[in-house]
Amino acid sequence: MAPSWMVFMVAATIFSTATAQFPSSCPSPSLSSSNSTNGICPTEFTIIGPALEPVHESTQPPTGLAIDPNLNLYLTYPRNSGPTPNNVVICTSFTNEEPWPSAAIQNCSAGQNASECFINVQNVVLDSTNQLWVVDSGIFPGSKSAVEYGAKIMSFSLDGTHLRTYIIPSSLYYNNMNANDVRINNTLGTNGYAFLTDESDSGSILSVDLDTGYANRRLFNTTYTRADPGYVGVYDGQLIYGWNGTKKSFLSTGSDGIALASGNVYWGVLASRRFYYISQAAIVNQSISNDEIVNYVQNPGQCGTEQAGLTADDKGRVYIMASEHNAIFYVNTLQASVNQTVSGVPAGSSNALEPVPPENYVVKDFVRSGLIQHADSAAIWDGWMYFCTNQLELSPSRQYNNTDNRRGPFRSYRVWVGAGPAV
Repeated sequence: MAPSWMVFMVAATIFSTATAQFPSSCPSPSLSSSNSTNGICPTEFTIIGPALEPVHESTQPPTGLAIDPNLNLYLTYPRNSGPTPNNVVICTSFTNEEPWPSAAIQNCSAGQNASECFINVQNVVLDSTNQLWVVDSGIFPGSKSAVEYGAKIMSFSLDGTHLRTYIIPSSLYYNNMNANDVRINNTLGTNGYAFLTDESDSGSILSVDLDTGYANRRLFNTTYTRADPGYVGVYDGQLIYGWNGTKKSFLSTGSDGIALASGNVYWGVLASRRFYYISQAAIVNQSISNDEIVNYVQNPGQCGTEQAGLTADDKGRVYIMASEHNAIFYVNTLQASVNQTVSGVPAGSSNALEPVPPENYVVKDFVRSGLIQHADSAAIWDGWMYFCTNQLELSPSRQYNNTDNRRGPFRSYRVWVGAGPAV
């Protein structure tokens, strides 16, 4: 056995050598050699994409966001975990808000018809005719299923005038249907269609005929809308489970974010890293049975992240709110926008409407920043993408012993995309 003084000398030499070799400063990225080691310097992990511009600061975590042609910003504060003073607000300054369209509609009173007031609004979106649409799950805090007439979408003019309510019939409430997000195609059919995600454990995609009011529920309890069994996500380097005090569970939220692009409905399954799409025409075609509709679903492969929200632009790009990466991803759905050869298919196309085949979808980073603390809903207007953040994974249901580790205020941002909203 070596004497203790010799062991000490060897250890000291190793320590001295290690400290001597550690760089005291980082070289400029432009001076780094092509074979330098990643991870030596913080500059190896730069912010990706355009700069973020803060547009509003909320004291509560918002989930829904819309921007109108007058650049008014709207936010929603759902009641999934308990009461909030207002479900939908219009932002009147960087920190101030007012209930929208009125204070009276924000909370159903005792005995009031649930179709006339807000119960638990999840999102607000703008359509191509400048109507604003509110999607209400109709589920009171602490309940698991919507009340009669409570699950609905409501349309309003920009001045706040209520135009029409479309009620999701209680016959579609089975397995705790939970309307979460909505997108509108005003040109499909006679008077347009609304498409909604159902984020229940079973999951589904709903459509509403805006002419007749007929609502239909598709892809119920299929692999395309259900969470991954035993799914564990990651947020800021922390693994995320479901918690009831100290009892562990796995998150089971189904289909969540939704976008319309290139004639398709795109959606993501929240408690997974999967997204899918299907033709809008197919999903509203009543001659296609619920058993047959699964054959029309396209699977472009995993997107590498849990995704809370989706949006799309008029260049056929679908954006994915990549909560696990403090980022927003995107994928080109039209071949004309593709700028690289993929699986032998050259970049670009002379046909502006040529779709990218699902097997050639390539998900890419659009923007990454530590400021993006769970981007949720996003909307595009006049070249900018607006999005809200809410730190969802730090909320009590996802934290051990149900501690609330969110730290407000919660900021909404805009970032330049150079495109308009999908049409």
